[in-house]
Amino acid sequence: MDYKESSLWCNSLGNESYQEVRLRKSLCDEYESSRKKAEFLLAKIQKDFPNLTMHDISHIDNLWHIASTITGKDYEINPLEGFVLGCAFLVHDAVLSYDAIGGVDVLRSTSEWKDYYADYDSNVESEEILKECDFKTIRLLHANKAEEIFSKIFQREDGTSFYIIDDLSLREHLGELIGKIAASHHWSIEEVEELDNQFGAPAGFPIEWSINPIKIACILRCADAGHIDGNRAPDLIFHSRRIDGISKNHWIAQNYLSQIMIDRDDASRLVIKSNKSFEEKDVAAWNVAYDMVKLLDNELRKSNDLLYKCGTSQFQAKSVKGVESQEELSLYIKTKGWKPCDAEIHIGDVEHLIKTIGGEKLYGKDNKFEIVLRELIQNARDAIVARKKRENDLDGKIIINIRKDENGTIWVEVIDNGIGMSLNTVKECLLNFGKSFWKSDLMKSEFPGLNSSGFKSIGEFGIGFYSIFMVAKDVIIETRKYDKGAETAIQLKFNNGFCLRPIVNNITSGSMEYSTKVMFSLDEYLEEWEPIKRIEPNVNKEEPFEVPYFAVVANMVAGLDVDVYYSDTNTEYRMIHKNIHLLQEKTQEIAEWLKTISYANYRKTDLYNNYIDNNYMRLKKVYIDGTFKGILALNTLWQTKANYLGVETVGGLTTFNIPFDVGGYIGCLISEPETARRNTVYNIFEMHEWAQNQLHEITERGIDIIDCVYLPYAIGPYKIDVSSIVVILCFRKGMAAPEYRRLEELIKSLANTKERIAFVVSNITNTPRVDSYIGTERYYKCAKEGEWLFVPVENSSFLSLEECNSQTGYTILDYISFVAKRHGISVKKELEEKRVQNLFGEQCSVLKIGFVSD
Repeated sequence: MDYKESSLWCNSLGNESYQEVRLRKSLCDEYESSRKKAEFLLAKIQKDFPNLTMHDISHIDNLWHIASTITGKDYEINPLEGFVLGCAFLVHDAVLSYDAIGGVDVLRSTSEWKDYYADYDSNVESEEILKECDFKTIRLLHANKAEEIFSKIFQREDGTSFYIIDDLSLREHLGELIGKIAASHHWSIEEVEELDNQFGAPAGFPIEWSINPIKIACILRCADAGHIDGNRAPDLIFHSRRIDGISKNHWIAQNYLSQIMIDRDDASRLVIKSNKSFEEKDVAAWNVAYDMVKLLDNELRKSNDLLYKCGTSQFQAKSVKGVESQEELSLYIKTKGWKPCDAEIHIGDVEHLIKTIGGEKLYGKDNKFEIVLRELIQNARDAIVARKKRENDLDGKIIINIRKDENGTIWVEVIDNGIGMSLNTVKECLLNFGKSFWKSDLMKSEFPGLNSSGFKSIGEFGIGFYSIFMVAKDVIIETRKYDKGAETAIQLKFNNGFCLRPIVNNITSGSMEYSTKVMFSLDEYLEEWEPIKRIEPNVNKEEPFEVPYFAVVANMVAGLDVDVYYSDTNTEYRMIHKNIHLLQEKTQEIAEWLKTISYANYRKTDLYNNYIDNNYMRLKKVYIDGTFKGILALNTLWQTKANYLGVETVGGLTTFNIPFDVGGYIGCLISEPETARRNTVYNIFEMHEWAQNQLHEITERGIDIIDCVYLPYAIGPYKIDVSSIVVILCFRKGMAAPEYRRLEELIKSLANTKERIAFVVSNITNTPRVDSYIGTERYYKCAKEGEWLFVPVENSSFLSLEECNSQTGYTILDYISFVAKRHGISVKKELEEKRVQNLFGEQCSVLKIGFVSD
């Protein structure tokens, strides 16, 4: 059917009731010329991306008829509007090909393409990945690139060139408008509303031929959504082409559908039927059809609402019949051998889910206020680091302010000068529980190049913000994109705790110094806050102590790569944390940093301050494969627990886990999150080189016998051989107390004797390990003649009774083996079953090791 037979064409360019015959003819001729050139570009889409349903000139011609059915046969549209609409039809998808966008090299040089490619393993390059990135990028860019299409010159195979619109005056005065309307088919309806609803006719045309861009844009988006019939998936092409995956479902869905019709029972509704039943094997395709019908219905409703709001004639079609449910739609889009129903995975109580998963069930009941602060600081940090990728000289800062209002209510503010949020970001990501902006196409669209710039967010799961409702009563968010004016700011209000529909207002920002401010009032029934916090180590012999709250926040942000400022009811505004990358090794600054994050200044002993003063020179910035892992030194403060000298973080923010292992580290370790709860995951063997250097510095300064006892517990997990200096604590029958013996000397002295080293084997671990729960009295009782019973002094993987285990590092048995090999001594093992009772009443075996010189 000729597009010139459509009512929209007949009412506009083909309407002879308009007196200006010459002008109408010139517009018709220009459209026909533009159509031929667009046909040349559109034909390339199938060649470049053959899995796409038809986007050729037949799609364009059909849009005239689809649009006419939607608007109604008497819809008012003047010749100039008809020309603009037709040209928007021609180019809305024209940039879905390599040539139209400038070629493969141009496409792959775009920031957007690099962003998509950055999502894949950089060590794997395949043609399939490249093509997938090509398509994702073109799909993202094609609508916006349509804005520029009328100013571009295109080349034919014969070397000649052309503009899509030949007429200079039409191209100059209407090209930009047509491009915007064409691009708008991928905009939100709110963005379409920003188009003018009255655009004056260019010189030489009748004044009454003014153009309504909003009306034309609504016709385009509804017609495009409505062209979902067999003309988009013709039989001949469908059956001759091998189409797989998701694309196949789209082809089947559209191949089976008839063209849209006006419902005979209600002229304000469209009806879409299938001309072939969907069998059970076509379930996925039927669901695609259902989604497409729902999309059309949504576009019709929103477009008609906008037209009404603008005082413009609405379309005849305002909805689609049967869209209310899958069961209802199956009356028109038929199935065979199965029955669709709305039995889909869904969330019945979204509010309960968010409160549960985004609250205590995920984070626990401890440190709730600190967890909320940490999550908000994380969001602020990500926003600042993202902006710094675009503005290298940005002085990024996070400001935390805790104050009391006149009613005594505690208010908390977290402020940042990061990239800020657009309304789309707020709606599609912030208010979309579980959707991270940093992993979205919206990020790639709003900030092209960010994903491929090396930027890495701490936030991954899109749920951290919702932790705020564990402690907050009222929540207010003020935000704007950093490069927009103060008048573009958006305010969200959650009054009286969490709700599914917050109040959203457009406001003028109070300052251009920040992009986002999150404020919340503390619900006193959920959580309390004081400017002094009591720290309880929960370890024997470690006394509780009190610290000012700024020190708690400093500990929380110990490894952050952004400056943090703080004030509260007791503390004046001050910097409490400096970007960790700017801290200098071997300086007093780094010593003060460690004293702050470890609370050393607030303990009831000088032990920790003195230890830091004597050891801060060993703190090193650690990089593994170019990735910063923190500022660390081996902890040699033996026999102390919960000393807070080491802070475990994810992305620089504390996990609230206190390292208890002997040795371990002092400083700040930056690791990767394993779960949304921030369980950390890191491979200790990656830090072998750092541990080797630490050992060198420690031994250079001189070590005593206690160091030699504890060092293997601390350094063994890093797979470093210290067997030549290992000292063990052991007990021999007849001794009044255990004594220290150098392992190497003991093994040499036991060679060719009947004496052996013995280990009590734990029976509560999955792998053999020295039991740490025997007790001194039991050692006296179970000791036998000719045995040196090994007495553990700490708990670490060093106690494993496996050799050459890649998961545990070097163990006591490894060190015994190293010594024996050095001196040509053979090792003989014997296991004595159920010989010793541990503190829990469990019977433990004893592993006995003897030595024979070769």
